[in-house]
Amino acid sequence: MSRVGNMLSWRHKRSRHTALDRHVVGLLGSKRFPSLRQLRYAGKVLASGEYRVVKILFAVLLVNLIFLGWRAFTADTGFEPKSGGTYTEGVVGVPQYINPIFVQNDVDRDLSSLVYSGLLRYTSNREMISDLAESYEISDDAKSYTFHLRRDVKWHDGQPVSIDDVVFTVNLIKDPKSRSPLSLSYKEIEVKKVDDATVLFVLPKPFAPFLDLIATTGIMPRHVWGSLQPENIFFASPNVKPVGTGPWKYDSFSKDKDGTLRSYTFKRFDEYFGAKPFLDTIVFKFYPDNDSSIQALKSRHVDGVSFLPRRLRSKLQKDNQLAYYTFQIPQYTAIFFNQKANPDLSSKAVRQALAFAIDKDRIVRDVLSGEGTVIHSPLLPGFLGYSEKIKTYQKDAAKASALLETAGWKKDEQGNLYKMETEEKEKEDGTKEKAEIKRYLTITLTTVQRPEHADIAAIVKENWEHIGVKTDLAFADPALVKSDVIDSRDYEALLYGAIIGADPDLYPFWHSSQIQPPGLNLSQFSNETVDTLLEEGRHLTDPEQRAERYAKFQDIMSDEVPAIFLYSPTYNYVVDTRIKGVRDGTYLVYPADRLLDLTERYIKTKRTRK
Repeated sequence: MSRVGNMLSWRHKRSRHTALDRHVVGLLGSKRFPSLRQLRYAGKVLASGEYRVVKILFAVLLVNLIFLGWRAFTADTGFEPKSGGTYTEGVVGVPQYINPIFVQNDVDRDLSSLVYSGLLRYTSNREMISDLAESYEISDDAKSYTFHLRRDVKWHDGQPVSIDDVVFTVNLIKDPKSRSPLSLSYKEIEVKKVDDATVLFVLPKPFAPFLDLIATTGIMPRHVWGSLQPENIFFASPNVKPVGTGPWKYDSFSKDKDGTLRSYTFKRFDEYFGAKPFLDTIVFKFYPDNDSSIQALKSRHVDGVSFLPRRLRSKLQKDNQLAYYTFQIPQYTAIFFNQKANPDLSSKAVRQALAFAIDKDRIVRDVLSGEGTVIHSPLLPGFLGYSEKIKTYQKDAAKASALLETAGWKKDEQGNLYKMETEEKEKEDGTKEKAEIKRYLTITLTTVQRPEHADIAAIVKENWEHIGVKTDLAFADPALVKSDVIDSRDYEALLYGAIIGADPDLYPFWHSSQIQPPGLNLSQFSNETVDTLLEEGRHLTDPEQRAERYAKFQDIMSDEVPAIFLYSPTYNYVVDTRIKGVRDGTYLVYPADRLLDLTERYIKTKRTRK
């Protein structure tokens, strides 16, 4: 047989053997499709091309099965917050008293709000709800408030909370020796223990802001503070190692080698009676200025900063791992006149002229980068009684000069304002003679040593000197401004910010009884009509009647100008995007309110069925 014939014969036999093999394999299985065991021999049974196609089809099938399974799994499950993680925030300044009745600055309030609980509290949506109190009732005459205490609350040291703690806290606030800034608000309020779970507050008159006062007053432990004399409380260690009932428990603080406070650490309080926080730890790091805190955020030494000035936002604009939040805040920045320190400021014409001289629009535009609202009144837009139909003070140098001329001020060759006065001088022979001298209109403007305030003060100085008022600038250490400047009323004109709270009650800021510290009447303004309007406004519960009183108050303030109201700022907050659960809102009463959602924030997640 030829070679070709042999080859054909061989192929024919192989073909018959292959067909026979397939037939045999088919007979061995009782099913139409091969089993997994049979598939092991597919490479021997199938031609190489067929086997390659089968492998590709099998791979596609497997990928599709995995994809469909994953789709089904993800559709039936979702991510939820999981406990764990640390959030670190940078703040400007240092705490002085982590004590709810001695709050001295924004940092004090930040830390106290985490440690202490009140009978009521605000949610992150500004809704007032029960906290230590389980429930409460208000009498028909709005002069009695009864609160029923929860039974499941413990202090951070494990001791149970009692009505005695509530009574102790209020009486400590009222004690003049304690020097609490809240003393005037609680002065006429009587607190009584009804039983082990009930406390009664009795007011001499209806007081519209009472619930807000209760919601912002933390309760202190009697067993920690009760053995101390009220006058010694300022120096007690619990001011720096607090014991509260809040969701966060004091853990530690650190200082640098110079003794400067650098950080505070708080741990989750696992026996907290409310919703448990997700985060394990909260750390506050303290910086001398905003530039330092922003640099710490850039280098990720912190996860967020408490306040972001607009002028520094450009330093972070390339960082897409940050989330920005903007809030309105019931705060105004003003120039408060101390007429006792500078008699020239007792002239209403001078005060009005100084108000007309200032370019408020420029301050908001150039210093705040537009993040603020020009104001002309201590009542902010949206507040009860606020009206736009009041005397306003837009920049008008001609009006300012006309007022000063009417008040008897003249200008010298350099354009500086002066008055001629007679001064008695002693001659060499011991006799006295009278001489005419020029007394110049000079004002010292004091503010805190911070870039934003320094820039505003520079604009005010420029504006006042443009109309002929000699202006000197003085700067105070932010940590000492309250003790060295405000409490002593050691200023002629003070550029400063005031947070006025959620309720339009401005009694603490403008009533004549608040002239002396701890009162907040920084202008030491006294007006009988204003006193009456503020007294009636805080005791009336009818909104329309309250609005009427505050509108009249606003008119008087706009005419008298005890202070020049410059602007109400917006509040900017920035946090790393890995921190989830941060609430975006539109309104904060205090800067510390940005932390109202802290128990809801989280870093870690877990997948659970829906």
